[in-house]
Amino acid sequence: MAYDFEAESRELITNGLPDRPVSLSRRRRFAPLAVDVDGDVAAARFVRRGVACFWDETHILVRDGQATWRYRGGGGSSSGEPWSRVAFLRLRADLAPGWIVPMGGASVRDQAHRPAWIRTAELLAGADVATVVVDGRRRLPVPDHGCLVVVWSARRPPAVSARDAGDRELSAVRLSPR
Repeated sequence: MAYDFEAESRELITNGLPDRPVSLSRRRRFAPLAVDVDGDVAAARFVRRGVACFWDETHILVRDGQATWRYRGGGGSSSGEPWSRVAFLRLRADLAPGWIVPMGGASVRDQAHRPAWIRTAELLAGADVATVVVDGRRRLPVPDHGCLVVVWSARRPPAVSARDAGDRELSAVRLSPR
């Protein structure tokens, strides 16, 4: 079953991640991984089951006025390995304490938006990271699989800070625009 990525992205932006992880199956071919909203730009990240592969997709949306989110583009990658929460739990456990690892990203140019470039970074947070703080103002809770997305439209990429459950900073890094 295909998914309407625009409608699902809007739903994720409006309501956030579901309380429980969504399992992939023959009937349920996609699952939300992460969402981030920065003013009038947003990114929604999904895993999608394809033919003999799994897709990790990020969709970028821009708010028109006060209400409507418009799809502007995005990016993704595929893997022949089965996607599983357990595999990501193992990856998180293998990361050094407090690490946040950039895993890729997407960007779009939107002439109607200023600045015109909207970028994302896909992150994997270590097992001890409970929250990622973006530019000291946005707090992204880390789901148990550790996959996150950060969106920005400023010329300078944001700084991200990994925090433990007690809100102590474990590490910090400025994201790359590429």
